Amino acid sequence: MKYVNPRLNRTGLAISRRGFVLLDALVAVVIFSIGIVGLVALQGSAMQMTSAANYRIDAAMLADQLIAQMWADGAPSDLATDYIGSGGKGDTKYLTWLSSIDCTSTSHVTGCLPGVPANPPSIEISQQAITNSSNAQYQVTITINWQAPADSNPHSYVSITDIGY
Repeated sequence: MKYVNPRLNRTGLAISRRGFVLLDALVAVVIFSIGIVGLVALQGSAMQMTSAANYRIDAAMLADQLIAQMWADGAPSDLATDYIGSGGKGDTKYLTWLSSIDCTSTSHVTGCLPGVPANPPSIEISQQAITNSSNAQYQVTITINWQAPADSNPHSYVSITDIGY
């Protein structure tokens, strides 16, 4: 009986199979690690997008609350004397609202946005003519600005509505 060396092929050349399974395992671990790193990066990006969406929702809610307060206050003709303001300066109800949306203020009650003192909101009110009517209508433009701690530029939300009877 002829002895056959398992490390030689039919032609008698040496075959090296040692470490092949180990190499396969290392390649699999590298591919798996790249996938995990990708998932972690995706999770971080998703968290940033969720935070940004939350700030936009808060800005919309704060603008809607102010519009509801304007409707509830009574005479639309008083809007121009009570609510107009920008740059952190304005009438009494503007200043009250401004302090309520500033996170650094102790008077915020419902919601607040970061970076409001550096980027104050503005409220513009202009009277609009209503055709064939003696009633007045006012166009209210509310611009809310905020800047999250990780953001390099401020963001804005603008709401335009008509108030009148």
